[in-house]
Amino acid sequence: MKHTILIPIATLLVITFAGCEKQYIEPAAIPPALMQANMTIKELKEHYKNTPTIVNAPDAVIAGRVISTDRHGNFYRTLYIQDETGGIEIKIGKTTLYNTYRIGQEIYLKPHQLCLGAYGKMVSIGAPSTDPSYENGYIDVPLLVNSHIFCGEIKTPVTPATISSAGEITNDRMGTLVTIHNIIYQKGETQYTKAHPEIYPITTWAVKNDPDTSEDDSHYGLHTFTLNNTDIVVRTSGYAKFAETPVPFVAGDRARITGILTHYNETIQLAMNTDKDAVKN
Repeated sequence: MKHTILIPIATLLVITFAGCEKQYIEPAAIPPALMQANMTIKELKEHYKNTPTIVNAPDAVIAGRVISTDRHGNFYRTLYIQDETGGIEIKIGKTTLYNTYRIGQEIYLKPHQLCLGAYGKMVSIGAPSTDPSYENGYIDVPLLVNSHIFCGEIKTPVTPATISSAGEITNDRMGTLVTIHNIIYQKGETQYTKAHPEIYPITTWAVKNDPDTSEDDSHYGLHTFTLNNTDIVVRTSGYAKFAETPVPFVAGDRARITGILTHYNETIQLAMNTDKDAVKN
C-alpha cells in the first residue's frame, strides 16, 4: 500500500520540477545600424590643425569598413577603418575588438567632440588626452563608445590597393590596406640592436623577451625592406601571437606583404594583421 502511494507522488514531483526548468531563449540579434555618411575620412583628417583638435561637427557621420584586427595581437586597443578617400585609426581603448568589429564590417563614426591628434605625424581620432605626451587618448568609456561608434552590416573584406613602386606610396593611402609587391628584404632589428649585437639582427618578427631581464618584456620588431631604394619598415609588436615566428626571408629576398600603411615621422611603416600576410614574391 505504501509503495502504491509513493510511486504516483514521485512521478508528480518529477513532472513538477521538470516544468520548472528554465529554457534558454536565444537573444534577438541586434540589427545593424543604417546611417548615411555625409563626411569622408579625408575630410575628417583635414580638420586636424597640427595640434590636438576637437571636432566641431554636430551632424557629421563617417562610414568606413574595418581593415584591422586585434585577433593576432599586432594591433592593441585600436581599430582602422577606410572608405574610398582614405583610412584612419580609431583609438577605442578596448581589447578583443575582433569580436565586435569584424574585418569588412561597415562602421559609422560620429566624430563630434572627439579629438584628432597625431603621433609621429600620423593622424588618428580618439578622446581628448589627459597625458601631455599624446595629442589624443582612448575612447574607453562604454557610454562614449556607444554614442560615437556604430556597427553596420558585415560586408566582404576590403581589397588592398596594389603598390609596386615607391611613387604609389602617397599621403592619401596612409591608414589604408595595401599590398606591396617586390620589396627586397634587408635586415631585422629592435630599438635594442646596438645594446646586443651578439643576438641581432633578429630573425623573428619581434622580440618577446628582453635579454636584459628575466621578465616578459616585449619589444617591437623592425624589419626593413626596400622598394625603388625607398625604405619600408614592417613593424610588429612583441605581444603579437606571431612575434617569435621566424621571418621567411633573408637579405636580398623579394617579398609581397599586405598590411596597414602608416608612417612614423618620415619613416614609412607597414603593420600586418598576421604573419600570413608576408610571402615570398
